[in-house]
Formats: sequence, structure tokens, C-alpha cells
Amino acid sequence: MRISTRAFIVFLLLPGLAAAFHPCAAADPEEKPVAELISQTRRAVAAIASSDRNGDSSGVGSGFFVSPENFLITNLHVIGEGRPFTITLPDGKVLEPEEIVGVDRDADLVAIKVKGKAPAGLSLGDSSMVRTGQPVLTVGNPLGLNNSVSRGVIAEERELEGRSMIQVAMPIEPGNSGSPLVDQQGRVIGVIAIKSASSLGFAVPSNALKRLLKNKRPMKIARWLRIGSLDSRMWKVATSGGSWRQRAGRLIASGTGSGFGGRMVCLSTLPETMKTFEISVDVKLEEESGAAGLVFHGGSSGKHYGFYPTNGALRLTRFLGPTLFEWTVLQTVPSDSYHPGDWNNIKVRIEDSRIICSVNGDEVIDLEDKALGTGKAGLCKFRTPAAEFRRFKIGPEIPPVSLDETERANVRELASRLDPRSPPQMEIVDKLANFGAPVIKELKARATELEKEAFRIKHLAGRVHQRIIERKLAGLLKGGEDNFDLVHATLLVSSVDNPELEADPYLELLKRFTIELKDALDGVTDPRKRLQGLINYFTVELGFRGSRMEYYNRANSYLNEVIDDREGLPISLSILFIELGSRAGLKVEGIGVPRHFIVRHKPEKEKATLIDVFDDCKIISLEDASRLSGTVLDSDALVVSSRRGILERMIRNLVNVSTIERDVQSLLRYLDLLLLVRNDAAHERWQRAVLRARTGQPAGAAEDLDWLIEHHPEGVDMNAVESLRRNLQNQGY
Repeated sequence: MRISTRAFIVFLLLPGLAAAFHPCAAADPEEKPVAELISQTRRAVAAIASSDRNGDSSGVGSGFFVSPENFLITNLHVIGEGRPFTITLPDGKVLEPEEIVGVDRDADLVAIKVKGKAPAGLSLGDSSMVRTGQPVLTVGNPLGLNNSVSRGVIAEERELEGRSMIQVAMPIEPGNSGSPLVDQQGRVIGVIAIKSASSLGFAVPSNALKRLLKNKRPMKIARWLRIGSLDSRMWKVATSGGSWRQRAGRLIASGTGSGFGGRMVCLSTLPETMKTFEISVDVKLEEESGAAGLVFHGGSSGKHYGFYPTNGALRLTRFLGPTLFEWTVLQTVPSDSYHPGDWNNIKVRIEDSRIICSVNGDEVIDLEDKALGTGKAGLCKFRTPAAEFRRFKIGPEIPPVSLDETERANVRELASRLDPRSPPQMEIVDKLANFGAPVIKELKARATELEKEAFRIKHLAGRVHQRIIERKLAGLLKGGEDNFDLVHATLLVSSVDNPELEADPYLELLKRFTIELKDALDGVTDPRKRLQGLINYFTVELGFRGSRMEYYNRANSYLNEVIDDREGLPISLSILFIELGSRAGLKVEGIGVPRHFIVRHKPEKEKATLIDVFDDCKIISLEDASRLSGTVLDSDALVVSSRRGILERMIRNLVNVSTIERDVQSLLRYLDLLLLVRNDAAHERWQRAVLRARTGQPAGAAEDLDWLIEHHPEGVDMNAVESLRRNLQNQGY
């Protein structure tokens, strides 16, 4: 049968016939009543509460489940990278995340698999078929108001910051992020991501979500939640219930355990092989009604000794199991040496069956007990109040953390010489620095005793602490531009703002990382495969990532917190990458470009490779490096940064942050460090001179000005220098 051309055209124009005739055509599902759409969507929507880097709440967003796998979909910025988050259904049920199914940072999307049975998910539509004026709705948690419905229309499809986005005209508020954008057939055609105005927002097209789900890269939630997670190489949680996390060198125990009295136990992986040994830790209780401290001779069966402060006293106990009937209080003693509400050092010495317990250097318990043999040492907490721990140590003998009486008397005598009209005299600072770190605690104690002198004493302690750090840093830098431990130096810089920070545990951790990496690369000779092995270990095994959510957080320039949290800036991550690679025998070097920092792998007789450590150690081209730096680069512009140069750049980051925050005291500390590293930094010396003159340090300002006058550097207004120097001379400096 033949059909004429004219007849065929008419045929196609008849309503519905053309679609029916075409073998690939299919009609859209019927539109659903609005009430049905709302009910269906609400069942699939969840509230997502996330936390910031410090573990505090950062707000509530939205997410929704999609079929057929019933993954939870939301914006990446809702959960944050590496942050803990909670998922709550409309009926109040809380779901636990099991796996990060996939992440698309460019599209701001993440897919999550939850434990147990998930609600029925929504189906995905084709976002390429959306049209201007099309009715849509969303269900989310705007301003924390759960299950709120918003209706509107598609306003337009637009390019926004290089991304294809769907512009919607409908009420969008904070908390709507991650909500599904649903058409009249109940299909998801977008994910609400941006609030632009009171009745205007943008959604990520659903086709971007389809691509994410098609290219899944599953990651167990334990590997994703790097922020505050315990290092399994160092600690093992021995009881259920409660929470253990670490932040900036501290361990924090919160909640209650499942054992008697809410007991929570976390054991160190360090062995107890000595007949005679000591363990110690600094502990601070949230409330004195709580209890927390040391355990020793511990095991998985719930057996252990415990020594801890409780209700203002010190207690030694023995647990032979998890119940009340297996618990024995060996001794409870009060002590004037214990300071409620403050950090207290507690220590236990084991000599065969003899147990000697002390607090802040004073012995409080000495008894014999042969009930338990050997086992692990660690930490414990009881009851509801939280507790913090720091400086956990174990060894044959642990040096005292406090000064002896003679030293304390000397410290206090030196502190009494302070001139109340000026900053601490450098002669006194230098003498006090000879006592080492324990002098800081003594000075702070003295400040508490003498309220009128508290500010002056604390300031002195800070200056002494800084001088100790400066001495250590100067000692490291004696080796020249490249002959010093960059990680150690960077940790010292971090400790200027963190007096409690100890570098040794992090240096030991880096050694363990190096051993593991060498084992992984054992037998691999191909340079490219060795580089890939380093990248996999750094990004997958250790979980380091760029800090996109809190880029300007000062923690990103503190190397200890970068190691703890597994995230940082391009330069801080590059330091760790370079050190690990170099120690494993790879030739990796840092390249400082404008606005960014990258790494180059340059094996002998092989083509060099550029790596953006910040972006999951992505291998990049020279054009990519140009884009990141905002300027056109050629191979000659890729200058290798010396170790001193890298350290200088880290400090400059802190200088810039403190300048933006207008934190004068921090700025002065960082300028001191910068000039220690780069003595000829003329602009910064002039900056420090001005700040010293404004903060009551005329003698120090005069020294800086004399240096500038002697060297007459370019780029510094010498007229202003000489004018300020004359003013100080008129004041007798």
C-alpha cells in the first residue's frame, strides 16, 4: 500500500497519530493531582542536619530518596565533606548513613546509601525536556520547618558559573537546599541548590544526577567521616555506646557507654610489654560530677584497672567484667593537688603488682594488687558529662610535666621582676625559656593566683612559649634552604597558636604512614605506577582532601589539624604529599604559582607530571595550572620552591588571615616567625615596626626601624620610616 506525500503530512498532523505511528515514541504519564504529588514527595524527603569542622551544628538542609536503589540525594554543601551528619524522616525516625555512593563536586551533588530499609524513592525525569512556565513543586525544610511545600514555575534554563542550572520562580529559603524539584507527573527534574532572592532560586538538572548515579564510586561512611575520627592505628574503642573523636591533638569522649555507670573505654594500640612502666594523660571534665581518666591492664572482656578524678576526688578501681558486681573500688582519696574545672595530669606507675598513682606530680595512692595480669592501656569515661584528654603517654618512665619546687620559686621570682609599664623584658623571657615547656603551666597558675597581674603573667607565658618555639625553629633552619624537616618546622609554626600541641606524636604518625606507603610500593619500579600508588595511598587510604567548605579556616594552616581532619589548603596538603613521597623514594617537589600551589613528580629520564593535591591529587596539564593561577604559565614559570620558601608561604597565609580578621596579637606573632624564616622581608619588617610602636613595644619598633634605615630596601617608604624613628627618639628610644 502506498501513501502520497500530502496524505502522509496530514497523517502526521492528526492529534496523537504521529506519536502512535512512530515506534520509539511514548506519551508522558498523566498529570497527578496536586495533593497526590505532595503526599508522594513528602514520604521521600528527609531532613539532614550537618556539623562544621569543630563538631558544632551548621544547620539543617534537605534530601530525598530516588528509585530504584532508594539512594538519598542532596547537595554536597548540605552534608559537607568529611563532616558527620544525621538523616531524619518525617515520622522522626533517624537513619544512619552506610556509604557515600558518589560525589559530583562541580554539580554540588552527593548520593548516599543508608542502613536498613529506606522509604520509597521518587523517579527521575529528563531535565532536557523542561520548558519555561512549567508548573513545579518542592518539599523541604526551609528555616528548619520540616516538610514545607513550595509551588512555582520554571523561569528559565541558564548558565551559572559555568554550570547548566534550572531557574525557578518559587519561594526558596535556607534549608531548601537538597530538596527535589518535581514536575506534574511526580518526577524529579532537578535538585534545589541555590537561593537567589525571596522568590527565586536555582536547581541542578536531574540529568546531572543521572550521570552521578551511572558513574558511582562507593566509599564506606567510616572512610568519608574523616573529621574528628579516631586514628585506628593509635586507638581502638573497646566498649559500645558514646562517642570518641579527636580534634587538634585532643581526644573527646561524650555520651554514655553501655557498661555499668555509662562506662566508655578506648584502648591504645601501644603494647605493654614492660614489667615496670608508666602511663599518663592530661584530663579535663566538662562537669566534676563526671569521671574520666586512665585504664591499664585492659582487655576486650571488660577487665581493666581505672584511675580517674570523680566528684573532686581521685579513685582507683578494678573491673573484672561489665557489671556492678564485678567492680571494686580499691581506694578513693581527696587531693589539694587536683584542680576542678581545669586540666589535670594524672599518672600511674606499675611495678609488678604495685600501683602508684599521682595527680599533677603529687603521689596520692600506693598499693599492691595481683588480681589482673597484663593488658592494654588507654582512656575511660563514666556517667554523662563529656571529658577531654591530651598528651597520652606510655613508657618505662615519663618525665614530670611540672616544675620542682626550686624551679617554681625561680620562675615566680623572675616573673616578679616584670616592669608593669612595658612588655616582658627579653632577658627574663630568655631565662624562663631555659626551663622548657613546663614553665608555661607554672606561669599560668601564678596568673590565676594574682588576678591583678593575670594579664601580664599570661602575656609573659605567651612570649616565653613563642621564644621556645622560635629557638626550636631557628635550630631546624640552620641546615639551609632545603636541609631541614619541613613537617616538623610546620608543626612548630602551628604550635605558636596552640601551646598544647606536641609535634612528636604527629612525626611518629608520619613515620608510620611512610612505612605503610613503602610496603605498598614494594616491588613497583615503574615511576608512573609508583606515583599512582602514592596518590592512592594519600587520597584513598589516608583520605586527605581539599577543604572546600571552610577554605579560609585557620585550621587549614595548622598542620596538626590538617592531619587530624584529613583536609587542608593546597600548600598544607602538598607539604604532606611531598614529604611522604620523598621518604618513599619518589622525586616530588613543590611549585608555587599565583593563587595556588601544585606538586611536580620528576623522575629521572621520564616526563614530569603536575599534580593538584588539593583536587584529589588530580594530574593536570600546564594549561590547567595556568587556569588555577589566573595567569598564562610556561614551563619556565614552574619554579621549584625550597623548603624554606614553602614554610614562608605557609606563614604568609596566617599573616593574611590575621590581617583580614584584624587580630593584631596574632599578626605580630606571625610576623615574628616570618622574619625568623626570611630576615630580609622588608615590607613585613616595616609592618611589624608600626604595630610594635602602636602596641607599647617602642624598643622593638626602634630595632626594626634601625634595620630598615641601615639596609634601605626598595619598596618601603623611607620618609615614613625615618619620621617614626624620630618620634621614638623623642620618647627616649
